[in-house]
Amino acid sequence: VPPKASRPDLAEFAAAVKTAAAARAEGWPGSRKAFISHVWDAIRVSEPTWDVSEIEFKCMLAEAHRLGALVLANADLKDKKAIKDLESSAVPYKNTVWHFVRVEE
Repeated sequence: VPPKASRPDLAEFAAAVKTAAAARAEGWPGSRKAFISHVWDAIRVSEPTWDVSEIEFKCMLAEAHRLGALVLANADLKDKKAIKDLESSAVPYKNTVWHFVRVEE
C-alpha cells in the first residue's frame, strides 16, 4: 500500500517551490527566474509524498501567486531556443500566461 499523499500547506508549498526555483534560476541578480517546467521536474523528485499531478502543481502555483506567497512571471521575449521550455512551463491564468517562478534575492 503506497503511503497516503500529504498535501503541503501554502507556506510549505511556496518554500519548496522557491528552493527549487533558486537552484535552477537563470538571469542576473534582481531578475532571476526559473522555468516552471524545471521547477516542476525538481518538485516531482524532491516531494514525492505530495502526489500531485503537473496540472495540480500548476493550479497550486497560480493560487500561491494570487495569494502573494510567491511571484510568477511571463516571458516577454520568446526565445526560440527555449520554445519547448516555454510551452511546457505555460500556466494560463485569467488574461495572462506565466512561464517562470521569480527568484527574489
